[in-house]
Amino acid sequence: MDTELVIMRILHIAPGVVWVGSAFFAAFILNPRLRALGPEMEMQVTASINKVWGPVVHGAAAITIIVGFLLISRTPSGGFGDLFNTDWGWAIGIGLVASFIALIFGGLAGFSQARGRRLSEESPDAAGQASLDMQAAIYEKLHAVVALVAVAAMAAARWV
Repeated sequence: MDTELVIMRILHIAPGVVWVGSAFFAAFILNPRLRALGPEMEMQVTASINKVWGPVVHGAAAITIIVGFLLISRTPSGGFGDLFNTDWGWAIGIGLVASFIALIFGGLAGFSQARGRRLSEESPDAAGQASLDMQAAIYEKLHAVVALVAVAAMAAARWV
């Protein structure tokens, strides 16, 4: 047993569970319910939650990706030279690319939400707010689904 790899896998998988689980919870449960409560209530709750949620989820995503790079470099049967050159490399490579795409969608969701909050504070433009809410909801769901693709690809790498 390689203790270093076991510890690194735990440090990769546990924050990954927090990241992807949080993305799914936010996209499919929390945020749709908050939007249904109306903009005022949504803003109050998200302002409170995001002070804690943001650093936890972003930190988990960062740890997941950083430790993932370390795992690639230390995996005895693989490495960066194997990315997209072997079955293992394809699975890990797809997971790596998907994780970065998920991060981008998560960032876009956050920017859309922030723009929506600023817009609602500046002027009550219901049409603009609805458009930004829809945009944020789409980005949130893409973030969650693409992050799950990353998890599935990397989980499959063990057996390909």
